[in-house]
Amino acid sequence: MQLVKVDCISNSIDGTQKFRDRCGLGYRRLPKLRMKVELTVIEQLGLRMYTSLPPVISELIANSWDADAKNVYVTMPEGTITEDSILSVEDDGCGMTFDEVNRAFLTVGRNRRSDSGTDVSPILHRKVMGRKGIGKLSVFGVARIVEVETTKQGNRTAFRMDIEKIRSTRPRRDYEPEIIKPTAATNTQGTVVRLRDLKRTRSIDVDNVMAKLARRFSVIGKDFVVKVNSKEITPAERQLKGSLEHVWEIDELIEGRPEWRVKGWIGTSETPMEETQRGIAILARGKLVQEPSFFDVSGGQQYAWAYMVGELNAEFFDTTDGEDLVGTNRSSIIWESEPGIAFRKWAQSTLRRISTDWATRRAERREKVIREDPEFKPWLSSLSGPEKKVADKIISVVTSNEQLSPERRRELTSFVKESFDIQVFKDLAGNIGDDPEDAHLIELFMEWGLIEAREILRVAKGRIEVIRKFDKLIRTNAREVPEIHIFFAEYPWLLDPSWTIAYDEAYYSDLLRERFPNGSLEDEDKRIDFVCLGAGDTVHVVELKRPSVKVGWKHLDQLEQYVSFVRGKLGTSPGRSYSSASGYLVAGDIDDKRETLDKINRVKGDRIYVLKYEDLLRMAKQLHSYIEERLEHFAQSKAKTVQGTPTQMVA
Repeated sequence: MQLVKVDCISNSIDGTQKFRDRCGLGYRRLPKLRMKVELTVIEQLGLRMYTSLPPVISELIANSWDADAKNVYVTMPEGTITEDSILSVEDDGCGMTFDEVNRAFLTVGRNRRSDSGTDVSPILHRKVMGRKGIGKLSVFGVARIVEVETTKQGNRTAFRMDIEKIRSTRPRRDYEPEIIKPTAATNTQGTVVRLRDLKRTRSIDVDNVMAKLARRFSVIGKDFVVKVNSKEITPAERQLKGSLEHVWEIDELIEGRPEWRVKGWIGTSETPMEETQRGIAILARGKLVQEPSFFDVSGGQQYAWAYMVGELNAEFFDTTDGEDLVGTNRSSIIWESEPGIAFRKWAQSTLRRISTDWATRRAERREKVIREDPEFKPWLSSLSGPEKKVADKIISVVTSNEQLSPERRRELTSFVKESFDIQVFKDLAGNIGDDPEDAHLIELFMEWGLIEAREILRVAKGRIEVIRKFDKLIRTNAREVPEIHIFFAEYPWLLDPSWTIAYDEAYYSDLLRERFPNGSLEDEDKRIDFVCLGAGDTVHVVELKRPSVKVGWKHLDQLEQYVSFVRGKLGTSPGRSYSSASGYLVAGDIDDKRETLDKINRVKGDRIYVLKYEDLLRMAKQLHSYIEERLEHFAQSKAKTVQGTPTQMVA
């Protein structure tokens, strides 16, 4: 205990903690403030759990609510943070006496609701937000020094807590906060918390903090005003209902249980929201208990999440007489609990339903715009029954696709209108499914051209069959000659998708065999296995190895010689004229020797490439996978009449 001189019985304290003795009472022992808490608790529940400003400030605002404050003033430094910067939260609540600071505020882990025997505030009878008694530690997550000044019934208490001094407190000893001189600017009643020595140097995005604070409380309004740097948080800062395109009101019982009631709303914006704004927040007692989330939902219209926001009140997550279902940091539900499991299941089902409804509403609105457009309305009215059915389906598909811009949707609709008189188009379009992704088929038709579309579909189906045969050749380790040789000569696009047309250049193949006779090769390289293909203005020397062969340095050297020789013979072919030559070495694998890998990288600059069969197969499959999927839409096609001639559409 410290001996100080008192001014009668006054609890007032000046900067030196000494008082003149006007009543002849002499010196009197002044009680000390004591904080009973282990450093590890502060480390775990303050320094590590709270590292950003919005959650920390939220804890202080929640304390103000519980203290029956009507006004809260948050003051944040603007611009670069310095060692003199201060962040403060001040309220006009009931404040605390010296004894209440010791008994309540400085007692970590105190359950206010059970200690006081009530879960409502003393004056305004608000449902109190505090429960665990650890939110006060959050301040040490963003600041090293915390000052508290509180006034109740004219008595003022001010003290400072320093995290470094807390750390230096001996084990099993109470930490004694430093009693300081109050400031003259403090309200006659209420509490102010000042955070000093902030753990950041970059400036604070005040608007962003305001928006996040707004989403953490549903009680902010005329009866509980929160201002940040003199600017009041309003529904506009919350970016909630007022700016949304669609809103779904929620008032449901989970699993039909009256005690598990959920009320609130879920809404969608007209355009995608910033990622930090999306998600459904859960609140209880007017305070956030679960950060905005989509609860790991799967299915539904996945692209809807970029447009969706919401606020749900679930009071059963924070009842006084029940199990505490909110995580230690008060911003996450304990999902493993029975109510948590039931809520997640309900939320996922609700989000899937709303996302589907959202997609339907948007598509209907876009479709209405198209149908009322002066360019399309007369045309749609002129169509016969069967034609109108096809046109309606195409317009529905195009307007349902969220990935298309309004300009692109109109462009595709114009293309459909202009092409509708051509029977080939109607044959193809009539087999398009109801999936919004099928709008890409219309894009393909437009890019390919109407007549070409049908032929390309036929070619695509043929290529897919070739890929299956190629896969079998690799798996059975086919011989270079004649199987693989013949295969690549017939289907050169397996080597390069751009080689839709290539010529078997026997002239250059014969020259190579004359220059490099079988007898001149080492035993392991007997029998030259290559094919010369002409594509564009280039002769491609393709040397083939069995899928079981690994490419080595000598194989690359041999191919270099072939390509060099062919380049010397360019311009001598009696048929087509070529201006360049390149080389491809195709095998099952590549040895891992450094000299081989270095040479492969070096010869790329000379247009000599090494390819593995499995890579060719993978690239070919990727190239045609989309078309293969979409061919299923044509599998059940019926006989059509194209330009008066009965024919079977390609499936």
